[in-house]
Amino acid sequence: MNGPHSHPHASQFVGTIVGESTSQEFRIAVTHETIREQEIIAVDATLNDESFRAPQRIRIWAKVQRIERVNPLFPIEAGHELAATRTNPFDTVLSLSRELVTAVCAVLGAEASENGGNGKLDHVRYPPQPASTVFKPTSSDISRIVLGSLNDRRHRSLDIATLANRQDVDVLVDGHAVVTRHLAILAMTGAGKSWTARRIIEELAEKNYPIVIFDPHGDYSGLADVPGLGQRVRRFYAWFPIFEQDSETVMTVVESLGRPLAMTHRDHFGSLFKAARTFLTVPPADLRTRARWLADFLGRPSIAEWGLKPDLWSFAAVVEAIIRASQSENLEALAEIGDWTGQAELRLSRQEARFLATLPGNLRSAAKRLGQMEAISRKTSGAAEPMPLDLKQLVQYGQISVVSLSGYHSDFQATLYGLIAESIFNARVANELHYPTLLLLEEAHNFAPARAQTPAEDFAVNTTRQIAQEGRKFGVGLVLISQRPSRVDETTLSQCNSYVIMRLANPADQSYIRRVIETLGENEAHLLPDLDVGEALLSGQFVNFPVLVKMKPPRSQGEREEVDAFDALAKARSSDRAQTLTR
Repeated sequence: MNGPHSHPHASQFVGTIVGESTSQEFRIAVTHETIREQEIIAVDATLNDESFRAPQRIRIWAKVQRIERVNPLFPIEAGHELAATRTNPFDTVLSLSRELVTAVCAVLGAEASENGGNGKLDHVRYPPQPASTVFKPTSSDISRIVLGSLNDRRHRSLDIATLANRQDVDVLVDGHAVVTRHLAILAMTGAGKSWTARRIIEELAEKNYPIVIFDPHGDYSGLADVPGLGQRVRRFYAWFPIFEQDSETVMTVVESLGRPLAMTHRDHFGSLFKAARTFLTVPPADLRTRARWLADFLGRPSIAEWGLKPDLWSFAAVVEAIIRASQSENLEALAEIGDWTGQAELRLSRQEARFLATLPGNLRSAAKRLGQMEAISRKTSGAAEPMPLDLKQLVQYGQISVVSLSGYHSDFQATLYGLIAESIFNARVANELHYPTLLLLEEAHNFAPARAQTPAEDFAVNTTRQIAQEGRKFGVGLVLISQRPSRVDETTLSQCNSYVIMRLANPADQSYIRRVIETLGENEAHLLPDLDVGEALLSGQFVNFPVLVKMKPPRSQGEREEVDAFDALAKARSSDRAQTLTR
């Protein structure tokens, strides 16, 4: 490569290439205060290649990795001497104005200069010439190169950020990569991850892409208040219709809500569940008859008073009746139960009945806890509607379905998520669901933990892992959001091909993402602890190259946005005084 073929305007001048230059990296002598780390710069050059009839004019694009500043006329020894004598260097005759500022720049690629360039970068196979002029490109030039192939695919671009060092340059990302190849948003608390997620959701909503959000804390309730979006946002509170599930799933739920079941309980759970389902799924008149019979047989008048419902309370009552009838060898009761359950041979030995005697108590304990959590979930979900029995209804053209999981403990949240996600994925695999969809997991380390501790977590992480590995083939994408990336399942996280990485101060998290995310370089990783709120590193397939950005604000607000604690205290005190005066 020979020298530059044109000279930039003086205001764009940054410096000159000095020292060793390679096809991956070069150094420049920098004009004082003209650039910052992570800034994008350019070098115009001419490539002499036998495959071309004439020398090819190209533009080499690079990113400033680090800036080094040294004063050769201010030796270290002098600094130590002045420090020891408490002398201000500026009060001496030492020269402090001959600083050398050097920037180390990583080559991003080369763009053909004909017709103003097309934004597509090719590999640089020969280094730029030392003494070449380096300059700061115009906003329009940088926009073209940041967009890359998206210049020709604007219909799938998402407008989510500006360059951190050039906020006049919009950063658009490839929405196709987000919804098909999975996205991870990783940041410590307060860095802006939910804020970022809402911006991305709003951009996807403008393109009518179906989205299902699993919301543990109400961070996405404000989407319903966005003008033009509200009618398409449906909020659901999660509930658990047990007899719509298989016995294995219900057994997992019962264990997640209470104690692990004994082996005998597990062996008989399937047949007992099937019997209870048949016993309870009858017309209302027949159900009232059976409720009265159970109330008399068990000596529990409340069963007749409150009636039977397809829930864990009624399941426990039916199981208790089977156990009691078997223990007492009450053939008449066993025949009655057999007729009503469709299992004429349903009879336990006395020993089996004795081993199963504690199962109804386990079921009632789970029922009580589930009822308490469902009540809290309905209350905190506000105007939300109950989750439909047909989970495919969550996925509709242009619809954002927000599944509120608040009120449930983390283990049961994992169970509910696993059931919904598995159902949606299986429906796509079986071609029973027409539209593709994007599943968004807030607090992903609870739904796809690195180390599953319970059956519910194991179920959830296996479901997430399957979608991460196979979802692309069936039109099911994932957005994982976590404040503790080191606690997210590595297989799942490594399947994400795009990343928004915001401030991370925990060394374990920093080390983990450097190991898992191949597209994140060492120089980018060292920025993570010092990023400002809203700043992020974008990396992976949804951008042309890793870039430092300032995220644009969403139009929506979360239900529990962080406010100044002392302002909140003063507001509460003012309200308290106002109430006192009106009494």
